[in-house]
Amino acid sequence: TGERDTILMATGHAVVFGGRGFVGAAICRELARRGLQVVSVGRSAGPGAGGDLGPGVVHRDGVNALEPETFKESLKGARAVVVAVGEAPWAEFTGGTKDRAVQANGMTNVSVLRAAAELRIPRIILVNATMPSWSLISGYRKGKELAEAEARAYPETSGLGASCGVTILKPSSVSGTRYAGKFPVPLWCFMEPMRMTMQLLARPCAWLESSCPSLFAGVLQPAVRVTELAQASADAATAEENSGVRTIGPDTLVGYR
Repeated sequence: TGERDTILMATGHAVVFGGRGFVGAAICRELARRGLQVVSVGRSAGPGAGGDLGPGVVHRDGVNALEPETFKESLKGARAVVVAVGEAPWAEFTGGTKDRAVQANGMTNVSVLRAAAELRIPRIILVNATMPSWSLISGYRKGKELAEAEARAYPETSGLGASCGVTILKPSSVSGTRYAGKFPVPLWCFMEPMRMTMQLLARPCAWLESSCPSLFAGVLQPAVRVTELAQASADAATAEENSGVRTIGPDTLVGYR
């Protein structure tokens, strides 16, 4: 068989960066549910915003995404890398800085993707975002754009070309249950009614968004459930036929099965 067939038959583990986070933990659980060996990597060992990782997930702490030597060992032999690293967009104007937002949402992701490219890992899933061009979140947006550009270049930087599959997930907001320590925070209580309303008003919302994307891009899109995001990630990681670069936005993620 050729290189492409060899890559598609890879049976290694999946590595989830940000596996303790709200989105990352949901992805870890879904990958494990499908029978994959899952390694969650992150800075801390304590519980995160995503709650319990469940059985079948190994968590490795002490990882700094900007320092490849702290995580490269975990990448060896992996079939897929999921990058779900970053900070909330509002962090930039609630005590954070633009430079920090660029680093947290961009350079961390770029560092992981470059390390994965060196090891020629065949499946990449980047959790990105659909967002407006508000100056309040300019650092967040710049970071996300840097990460997306690096992901789009992955087939070339890894040398795998069409033999690899890169999936960029771009939800608007994400609904589900976050955790503050052991205490659940049910975001869905207010996001689900908003999701239903935006689905009912899909046409006028789409018109507003297309008329002024700098103001409304992503803002008028229904929230994506964290379980939908996890399913899309797991499909991208496990699909036998998954080549090239593809972007999945809110239109596909909302109601994803």
